[in-house]
Amino acid sequence: MKSMEQMIKWMSDRKGRITYSMAARLGPNSYDCSSAVYFALINGGFLSAGMMGNTDTLFSHLENAGWVQIQVDTTGNYPAKKGDIFIWGKRGASGGAAGHTGIFIDNSDNIIHCNYGYNGITINDHDTIWRLNSCPEITIYRYNKEAESSSHLVTANAKPTPQEKQSRLIPMSGTFYPDRKLAVSRDTNPDDKISPALAYYLPKMAINYDHYLHSNGYVWISYVSPGGVRRYVAVGPDDERTDTTWGTGFFN
Repeated sequence: MKSMEQMIKWMSDRKGRITYSMAARLGPNSYDCSSAVYFALINGGFLSAGMMGNTDTLFSHLENAGWVQIQVDTTGNYPAKKGDIFIWGKRGASGGAAGHTGIFIDNSDNIIHCNYGYNGITINDHDTIWRLNSCPEITIYRYNKEAESSSHLVTANAKPTPQEKQSRLIPMSGTFYPDRKLAVSRDTNPDDKISPALAYYLPKMAINYDHYLHSNGYVWISYVSPGGVRRYVAVGPDDERTDTTWGTGFFN
């Protein structure tokens, strides 16, 4: 049974009792903004136990679980209500410190969120915190039972088919450090007989990337080689998790 009260209760129960950490984000003593929202959604019955992601994956996970975007009203404001979830940052480029998320706890724009500024879970006025963070792009979601009936409940093992995510490059820059030998490919075909490795990155070598994508069951980072050709490196299974990548520097 889905419950907004239980979702908010998970956050409230930890207000002032945990610290903020992007490195140790899975509790029980510390969380970051997105992991706290994921755990709250699970406690409220909106996501299945074991589901975890980040600020950027939250967009699709909410939509797949029956949440819909709230549009700006005629005054130029978002008519947020208790239980709505906000995400700051551009979709496709809001991972890590580039985004933020939390939950509205009333109809007066007060939010509860796990944040770096107060080193834990606090309640604040949304607009005040938003302005202090240079007014980032906002997306607000509200649960819609009818929308969920036409979608599906997100499960811990849910995997989008390769066709749904095939070759859609998503802008995001970073540096990835593999923990194993990783192949460089001209495309996203994992079959080394069809698409043999062009080169290899060894553990702890730096891979500077400017995009990522989901394809053929894997998540790939991508960059343009010195010769001006785009290359791809698979960095983990496409399992909607952040703790199974083959190294560090990509959503973890």
